Amino acid sequence: MIYILYNDKSNRGKPIRIAKKLEKKLKKQNKEFKSLSIFEIDKREKEFHQMLTSSDQLLLIGGDGTFHYYLNQIYPSSIPYRMFVKASGRGNDLARDYKKKKIFEISHLVNQLPILKVNDGAEYPFINGIGMGVDSLVCNQQLQNAKLKKNESYFKVALRVFKTFTPYSLDIEIDGKNLHYDRVWFFVCNHGCYFGGGMKITPKAVREDDVLDICIVHGIKLWSLLMVFPLVFLGLHRFFRKKYIHFFKAKHIIAKPSGCDIVQQDGEILTNVWKVDVHR
Repeated sequence: MIYILYNDKSNRGKPIRIAKKLEKKLKKQNKEFKSLSIFEIDKREKEFHQMLTSSDQLLLIGGDGTFHYYLNQIYPSSIPYRMFVKASGRGNDLARDYKKKKIFEISHLVNQLPILKVNDGAEYPFINGIGMGVDSLVCNQQLQNAKLKKNESYFKVALRVFKTFTPYSLDIEIDGKNLHYDRVWFFVCNHGCYFGGGMKITPKAVREDDVLDICIVHGIKLWSLLMVFPLVFLGLHRFFRKKYIHFFKAKHIIAKPSGCDIVQQDGEILTNVWKVDVHR
């Protein structure tokens, strides 16, 4: 059985239109399938997940938020079935790592997701990345925009956030090595290359490897940061002065911020955060 699970609230209903086209194609091929909205299994995602067997296939249609939502509901169980995605959101950062293939498989990723632990408490798997600083405030604003049905790009919102953002301090342990940074603008820990809908924040990241990629931007003056920020789309910020932008690869990261208590995970927001523990 092929299960088509779409987010009918994503990207002005585009996933619905994609699902309908796929249904017609499967009917012509005489393949057995069931198509339903992700909200039809709301609050019983685990029950739905347990119903699927190794002979089944699941196709998720939506944006990064859709994938994050579903995966957070089924974790920590590993999936016995094959999972595919069709990116149809606004950002599609996951799909960008796979050159925007029409439909691609993520079964192998789901069974080994990186984990974010917050304040020594709750754990959250993530498929793209986590961040604190300008990134988390932009994501928070984007969530507010979504409620107001206001469409603004990550870049446009970021330029507005820069004007009022106060850089913070960060104590971070990277695979056992302790470091301290002042005037931090960005702390991003990524599973892939992208964030913000196509911004190549960790350009050397390889989604299929067994490490996470970290980018920390600190100590830079606002006017310089505004000049560098557009370069992130092409990953060219990596050539800027290493004094201000640092890249790491690691399996275990523990970070304690001072002056910032919002963390984003795949664009979703967690508040009152004083410690994040990320491991691969």
